[in-house]
Amino acid sequence: MPSPRPIVIGQVTSLTGPNYMGLENRDGAQLAVRQLNDRGGLLGRRVELRVEDDASLPTGAVDGYHRLADQEVTAVVGTSFSNASLAVLPHTDDRKVVYVSTGAAHTQVDPVRPYVFMTPPTGRLVAAQLLRYFREHGLSRVAVVFDSDSVFNREAWATQATMLSEFGIEVVTVSSVKVDTLDFGPTVAAIADSGAQALMAWVTGPPATGLALAFRSAGLNIPMVAGIGAASPAFVDEVGPRADGIIVAASLVGVERDLPPSAIRAVIADLTEPFERSHGAPPSQFAVDGYTAVTLIAAALGAAGDDAPQAVQQAMESLICLTPEGEYHFTPTDHSGLRTHDVAVAVIRDGRFRLTPWSYAELRRHLR
Repeated sequence: MPSPRPIVIGQVTSLTGPNYMGLENRDGAQLAVRQLNDRGGLLGRRVELRVEDDASLPTGAVDGYHRLADQEVTAVVGTSFSNASLAVLPHTDDRKVVYVSTGAAHTQVDPVRPYVFMTPPTGRLVAAQLLRYFREHGLSRVAVVFDSDSVFNREAWATQATMLSEFGIEVVTVSSVKVDTLDFGPTVAAIADSGAQALMAWVTGPPATGLALAFRSAGLNIPMVAGIGAASPAFVDEVGPRADGIIVAASLVGVERDLPPSAIRAVIADLTEPFERSHGAPPSQFAVDGYTAVTLIAAALGAAGDDAPQAVQQAMESLICLTPEGEYHFTPTDHSGLRTHDVAVAVIRDGRFRLTPWSYAELRRHLR
């Protein structure tokens, strides 16, 4: 008797091109699929991950999504490159295959599209959590630097700007940088002259590294606070010892050791321990997102009892699922699913992300 056909989950990610995070994204998804198969698969069938390379291009992501939809996959794990992910979204209306993006731009789910969901906390959530941190620490005069080439960072700052008065925060200077900016001297000089009590940095990748090194070299005696795009071991490695003391919005996985006792610690360990055994390093935010996307798709498939894409979509819209990134509560009007307390505020110490006391107290009130 032949084996039943596998359940196929697709993935669009960057295997080539400058978006190196795509390989980490794939590694996380592969681990989740392996664990599902070790537990007997789904609906009594083996699970297969089918990966398409977007080559770090929006057109590549669109083409990859269509190729996977043509292969009748159950759902698709989307690219971590927000610029590319946003290009895919209109095509989900026609193909009607669930797309769980691992990019962080909040405009992926605002407005809601029926077949589009996302795993990272939105820029809106991160922005609000960091403004709460500023307010609670009496930091009311803030300098802002953002990467205008990054959709996520640009939109996160634009969203945060609309919330400033609610939190009693005044922005004293705003500087934009590009992904290829090499000289951060003028940016740091503007911060030094502004009288700011803190720096809010919406930067990822090379701009995050360049800004952090220039900020430290200038000897500015104010905290540097970065969005979740800097919550990467690669950022810490590149900045080196001078990263110590930088405040970073992070996923709960990034501060696993410091979390208060809760059910989520066991869920996180199911990811981090085998990942580190396989790869010799803790999972990055991008690996966590790939793992979480497969976890959410699997949970929806199990709830639906069917691998038909429309059945998965219906199950996703009422899904409650505990994952390493937090407990998602999807509804027909909320396809991001996370809440502000799912964003940890960490400080870099001795090359690791450590939970700040303020964030620990917050999580004790919310984690179960």
